[in-house]
Amino acid sequence: MTNMLSAAAAAMLLTGAITAAQTTPASPRTQDGQVDLNGIWGVAPLPPAVKAGDSVRWLLPLKGVNPEGTDVFKGLDRWQVDARAAAPNKPEYKPELLQKVKELSDKQGVLDPAFYCKPQGVPRMGPPTQIVQTPGQVVFLYGASNLFRVIPADGRPHRADADPSYMGDSIGRFEGDTLVVDVTNFNDDTWLGSDGYYHTEAMHVVERLRREGDAIIYTATVEDPAVLAKPWTTTPRTLKRSTSASDALLEAPPCVEHDAPHIVTLDHH
Repeated sequence: MTNMLSAAAAAMLLTGAITAAQTTPASPRTQDGQVDLNGIWGVAPLPPAVKAGDSVRWLLPLKGVNPEGTDVFKGLDRWQVDARAAAPNKPEYKPELLQKVKELSDKQGVLDPAFYCKPQGVPRMGPPTQIVQTPGQVVFLYGASNLFRVIPADGRPHRADADPSYMGDSIGRFEGDTLVVDVTNFNDDTWLGSDGYYHTEAMHVVERLRREGDAIIYTATVEDPAVLAKPWTTTPRTLKRSTSASDALLEAPPCVEHDAPHIVTLDHH
């Protein structure tokens, strides 16, 4: 009886494994045997085109000009700040640095590097919108910011002669259906997010892009022992593969900052 039960259980397990294999198609491979990440993924929407003659003008009253002596625009973007504050997954800073994070957050409107058209950097810029993969190399294209990253995946180490930069020095390796991108050598002129989440040049980021059918799951883990109490992993993002060839032609308008000289409040955006 025991042998019969064991055989029946084994048959059920085998049947379940076959069914799972049938319902989860294997990820396509490139000619060199690696998982194929080529394609357009999670295309970011572009802002509406500006027509000739269009103009937008903001009137920013100084405190004391209106009868109440207050900022009449205060709170218009508060819902965005409140939504981020309620999000459970945030980087955890060392207790002695929490006040600095709060001060940066309070002055985000004038201190956030991204406000001045600087690259948002890794990982704040998020996953690529298009991937071009060749043997030993992967290229990330970012349609919303017109930026790119060339990531060697041929076993080479990090460069020893590179200067710190916004996107750091990246090297990649494949672990099954996952591309692992190890990034070091950052400058400290980017934030991890809008709420004062700063970092130092000691930051180390590991990105993971795992293909599952026609989707890529993207996460990034950040280590910065100088400021973070523990490593922080971003919330996974699912990128769907686009089937429209025209999506590859999208180009975002350049970022041109004209507002900084006219800021009169410290409103958080």
